[in-house]
Amino acid sequence: MNSYYSGSYSYLKERLLEIVREIQKNPAERITFIVHTNQMKRYLKEFITEKLGILINAEFFTVIDFSKKLTGKEPITDFEKQIILKRILQKKGYNLDGFAWDLGILLQQLKEFDIPIEKISSKFVKEIISEYESFKGRSFYDREDLHRLAVEEQTDFKTDHLIIFGIHAVPELYKKLFTKASKLSKSLYVFTHFHRNSGYYINHSHFKKVREFYEQISDFVSFETEKHPNIQTAKSVYRFDRSFRINSPYIQIHNLPDERSEIKFTAQKIVHLKKSGVSYSRIGVIVPEAEVYLPYIKEIFTRYHIPYYLTEENRYIDNYSCRKIMDLLTLKVKGISKETILGILSDGVFSIEDPDEIHKNIIQSPPFFDFSEFERFVLNRKKFDNLKDLLLSVLNLPDEQDIRFYINAFRNISSRFLKDTEGKQFFENLLDRIENKKLFAHLFDRISYTDLIDIFKLFFEEEASDKRDRIDGVAVVSPTQAEGNNFEHVFFLNLNAGRYPNPLKDELILSREEFGKINYPYHVLMQELLNFCSIFDRGKFIYLSYISKEINSRKEAVPSIFLQEIIRITGKKPEKTYPQPVMPDEIKAEYPLIDPKISNHKKRIDRYRKPTLTIFSIKIDITFPISATSFQKYPQCPYRFFLEEVNGFKEEAVTERKEISPIDEGIVIHEFLEKFYKNLDLQNIKDPEDFVDKRKPALKKEFFSRINPLINDLIPSYRPIELKRTEAVFERLVSFLIEDIKFLKKNKSKVVLIEKSISDGIFTGRIDRADKDPEGNITIYDYKTGKNPPTNIKKEIKTKYSQLLVYKKILGKKIKKLGILAVNDKEKKFRYTVDAEETDFVEQMLGLIKEGVFPPVKNSLCDYCSFSDFCPRDEEINKKIKEKYKVFEELL
Repeated sequence: MNSYYSGSYSYLKERLLEIVREIQKNPAERITFIVHTNQMKRYLKEFITEKLGILINAEFFTVIDFSKKLTGKEPITDFEKQIILKRILQKKGYNLDGFAWDLGILLQQLKEFDIPIEKISSKFVKEIISEYESFKGRSFYDREDLHRLAVEEQTDFKTDHLIIFGIHAVPELYKKLFTKASKLSKSLYVFTHFHRNSGYYINHSHFKKVREFYEQISDFVSFETEKHPNIQTAKSVYRFDRSFRINSPYIQIHNLPDERSEIKFTAQKIVHLKKSGVSYSRIGVIVPEAEVYLPYIKEIFTRYHIPYYLTEENRYIDNYSCRKIMDLLTLKVKGISKETILGILSDGVFSIEDPDEIHKNIIQSPPFFDFSEFERFVLNRKKFDNLKDLLLSVLNLPDEQDIRFYINAFRNISSRFLKDTEGKQFFENLLDRIENKKLFAHLFDRISYTDLIDIFKLFFEEEASDKRDRIDGVAVVSPTQAEGNNFEHVFFLNLNAGRYPNPLKDELILSREEFGKINYPYHVLMQELLNFCSIFDRGKFIYLSYISKEINSRKEAVPSIFLQEIIRITGKKPEKTYPQPVMPDEIKAEYPLIDPKISNHKKRIDRYRKPTLTIFSIKIDITFPISATSFQKYPQCPYRFFLEEVNGFKEEAVTERKEISPIDEGIVIHEFLEKFYKNLDLQNIKDPEDFVDKRKPALKKEFFSRINPLINDLIPSYRPIELKRTEAVFERLVSFLIEDIKFLKKNKSKVVLIEKSISDGIFTGRIDRADKDPEGNITIYDYKTGKNPPTNIKKEIKTKYSQLLVYKKILGKKIKKLGILAVNDKEKKFRYTVDAEETDFVEQMLGLIKEGVFPPVKNSLCDYCSFSDFCPRDEEINKKIKEKYKVFEELL
């Protein structure tokens, strides 16, 4: 019996589950799924296995996969079709990339709708199509050819149960294919997202024709009768009944200033959901034009520590080594410039000399635009033979040659210069793939370098599906990829006019009359309309948003026709929304990185409209002693001190597998230095350089015995980069040890404290090091292992390094100097000191802490603060702080 079900995806999945559960009572019975997209295939597999635990004897196909199964043949890709058409056009004197793409779409439409070429009135287009078909002959098949073969040829394929799910466009070729498929199975089940009385179904014959076909091949038809407000909303789209209203509590509509604000608002909402117990995998973000939003998604989702998956970010070219290789290949096309050379520099990927020096020279050089200028301005007559050979091996390639010539040249480059194992393996496998492509050998006796690089780009931009991380992450998908999803919370962004639906998408190069009066792009609009309506389903909370102004163009933007329909149907007015700062009592819900345990002394503050200074005065009980490290935050920003040290809002550790954690690296360096100085006998050292050089191999072995395990935890392609960086760190440590021993001997000082814990009951701390001169004067040092040394220690001693003032207070008058030992200083200055001041400043700050004064301070450190997005700081508060608390006047 053949059955047809139509309704919302929740309804379709419930029926599907019943059918599969019944079928699987006999595990020997075979189930074959044909679905719209690979993403839909993934949703169905996840849904069925989650509900049934296991899926036995089932196979999933997209339509093209099914035709490949029936014929045993592989079609050319759409890109390869475009290359063929482009080549034909070039031979006729036309070098038009976009026109080749348009012709490819036209060919697809002609074949899908079974329209003879003779019906086209354009002689030129007829000639191109005829040459295309002649070139293919019986050697190559495009996707539509393969569907036709699947219909015409005999097959031994059989299945017990055929399920067609979510396919809503059935041109003539698909009708023939599905009719044949239905005869290869004992039973047929069809599932479509059509609501019989919906506006889009009533007003557009496309949907009626699709349903009529499915009913023709079915014996039983069932339509959903659900009255859920989301489904009622979907049914009302394009029905244009202005007297009809649906009050859906599951739909929100937001208007954001621009794309960045839209992503920030979405991230804050996701944080709320996660903290209320919603799994990330149950959240979907739909973006019609992902390339516009990608930079903001990367920046903001990363800052909020939201794991996410985005196809556009999981391509081979997103791998560091692969990107460097592609930058090298495109050098001949783009030409030599600062930007193109900097894009290539990496001795972790290529065997080249001292990229750090080259980088520095490029930054300091005037602009250059050819190789001779690059040699003169950057290489400075120094020997960089490997780098020169690498660049010239690409630049000197001919503008046109046969593919095998280029493949051999690239293999030579790989053999001579590629040192990263993963990148080298990918590149050499790619060369094999291209060399073995029969199509290219037939198409090109010779090929231009530019066209070859276009082919390489296609392969580099393929999704690295073998590297896809299976994580509990938010899915960022296109509207087509979202169809049939399993999300509970759906954010649909960029619902602006001209964005979604896109009226310019896939427009034909022929008039409707020339195309047999079939308006195919109209069907593209139908697909967008159905994608949109399918989101409104049972069990979903839906957040629709549009922007007021585009960041790049600064053009005013308005809601799309789809969103205007939802506004009309629900009567909801879009909320003018801005990502909001929050006060201490609200931050737990908003802030994604805080520890869930909140201190008992957390105080509630009334909701605010405009922050005033008095809001930030809170009487609290301080727990003593206060650590010097914690105290150091107060002069920088009392509000941050309040959030972190009083309320216990701490950042959760997030594993970053692209580079070693600065904290972990700092621990290694501190312990390395502690061990070195504890065993140091200054009196017996005559020549500091000779002393350190002799011990350098042992020091390196000790240092990397701690560093290497950290490197091994990183993503493989990033390990060479970090190894090179940490080798440079070690060399700077060695230089520091030599300089430091020279300084100690010259000043007849000795190290008297190493990693010593101290306390006076009010404060507690751990001194990295203290040195004592012959007069008994003591200098306290703090090690800094990061790449940024102090810029003005005299000024920064009261903010970034105020813990040193705390140590001075604890230890007393013997302390004459305070200093930072920046052991990783690239300029190798290393030592930054200042005369020890009286500790009145510490006392004043401590007094304000006891009073409960915690205003937000606006300063240069705000950009690096984890709370920056939520902080209510402004210039008015800064002004009031300086007026009321004179101690802050200098700091601000």
